[in-house]
Amino acid sequence: MTGDGVNDAPALKKANVGIAVHGCTDAARSAADIVLLAPGLSTIVDGLICSRAIFQRMRSYALYRITSTVHFLMFFFVVVMLFDWALPPKLLILICILNDLATLVIAVDNAQISQRPDKWRIGQLITMSIVLGTLLSVLSFAHFFVFWRVFGYEATPYDKNSNEPRPLDSIMYLHISSAPHFVIFSTRLTGYFWENLPSPMFTAVIIGTQIIALLMVIFGGLTTKVPAGEACVVLLISFIYFILLDVVKVHMFRHWSFELTATFVPTTARRNKLAAKKAYKIQQERVWQNIDSVRKVAVMTAVVSSLSEGVVSSYSEVEVK
Repeated sequence: MTGDGVNDAPALKKANVGIAVHGCTDAARSAADIVLLAPGLSTIVDGLICSRAIFQRMRSYALYRITSTVHFLMFFFVVVMLFDWALPPKLLILICILNDLATLVIAVDNAQISQRPDKWRIGQLITMSIVLGTLLSVLSFAHFFVFWRVFGYEATPYDKNSNEPRPLDSIMYLHISSAPHFVIFSTRLTGYFWENLPSPMFTAVIIGTQIIALLMVIFGGLTTKVPAGEACVVLLISFIYFILLDVVKVHMFRHWSFELTATFVPTTARRNKLAAKKAYKIQQERVWQNIDSVRKVAVMTAVVSSLSEGVVSSYSEVEVK
């Protein structure tokens, strides 16, 4: 129901969807479910596009934030408890600052607009975040042990009064600063990261945080200097690993379904809902089969009718001759 005057207010209130058009009265505006701010119905489409873009950015933020939190907690909990090693507080603070800069630009990202209505799938969101966070933790453990055992960078406990060089701190800082920031290019959409390019500001800020971290570990200052080759290798490994994580994310999105969750977590409500969905699917298949049968009968009837008319016409022509 659409309307713009005071007399339309009761109908707008009663309708399932009341739409107050552009230039409506305050009474119609308060009674309507949707208020158009411009002439025509195209503003509804603009509103849907804007809302779906906002939803996509919210999901992107939630997925990235939970993933990075799982990654940080899992890695630092293990290395602190087992090896008594931790990054200096100043590097942890710097990671938090750069991480916040990376998440702020999600608000201006070129979000992918879905063709269907979006829906929060909390189980999917949490499961995917745990999987991606765990895989990032595996890469962090690999960096930690390789540079500790192979390159000989000592994993000594942090002592603020010590002036000994700690190159392992620099390597792990660069890795922890770069790996999750590359993953943000993947968490921003459900498909592969190249299917929908991010906005220039989004790309510039993310790359800028990587450049800051890279220059810091190469030239030193807040942390021990490391060779430029090793620092670039750490960034390259993070980028390659990000591509692998993107493939994992795409396959999880593609294969995730309600049937899968009902199979692995078979609660009573999910079993009942799954049974109802199967019954509805069978009913729909039966309806479409009946429609197809009726269509075939109609086609055959039309063919027979055409043939009959042709035979009668030919017989009439013979009689005339």
